[in-house]
Amino acid sequence: MGITARGAWESVKRHFREMGIDTQSEDFTVVGVGDMSGDVFGNGMLLSEHIRLLAAFDHRHIFLDPNPDAATSFAERQRLFDLPRSSWEDYDESLISEGGGVYPKSAKSIPISAQVREALGLADDVEALALASCSRQSCFHRQICSGTAASAPM
Repeated sequence: MGITARGAWESVKRHFREMGIDTQSEDFTVVGVGDMSGDVFGNGMLLSEHIRLLAAFDHRHIFLDPNPDAATSFAERQRLFDLPRSSWEDYDESLISEGGGVYPKSAKSIPISAQVREALGLADDVEALALASCSRQSCFHRQICSGTAASAPM
């Protein structure tokens, strides 16, 4: 069985509707796994102009935008989607809010700014996220989504 972006999106809309949020008319935040090169995640990130994508990662990069403008970031995600073989590295960094950036997954660690800490609900002492110990993509996801990213030397 496979899942399409449209099918996943209908589930997302229902989930948010049950919380009293209309994803087609109200801004909301997203943290996800994937990029804009045409996978289910990328297709899904174009199904609402109200998505504020705070963080995403794939096998190549980690994308962090702690305070994205929904309209500006939507247009940039559309540009990446239309760009053959795009990656988060192709995102126009001048459009990323203060404290954010795009980082290679090959880095030893990535800086975690005060803005990213606040946006993702991380502990105040988290200054960096060590990637060397993350042998799987899910490591980053667990640390960010659980708020347990540990301090690491830069």
